[in-house]
Amino acid sequence: MTGTLEQMPPAELFQTLNYNQKTGTLKLNLPKGPAEVALRGGAILKAQYNQLKGKPAFFAVLGEHKGRFHFVPGLTGSEMSLPELGMFMELLMEGLRQIDEVEGA
Repeated sequence: MTGTLEQMPPAELFQTLNYNQKTGTLKLNLPKGPAEVALRGGAILKAQYNQLKGKPAFFAVLGEHKGRFHFVPGLTGSEMSLPELGMFMELLMEGLRQIDEVEGA
């Protein structure tokens, strides 16, 4: 799965991966550099972007509007054993709330 964030915004992209219970790494080329988000069965395990890690990195990716993405199926054994960052919908809603607060300010 490959595309641009102009075609599929991050929130929609993550919802699609979650709904389809995808396991692998979403690699993104974004304005502030590369980003990676690891998923297991659609749940987010780790995120890295612009020197951020975890939830802050995931929230920063959600706020991007331009860039390219590519989904790479499969994870390493150590990645498969990582705990989830949190409940998917809670993470998504918190990230979108933070974006709304910043853009509304």
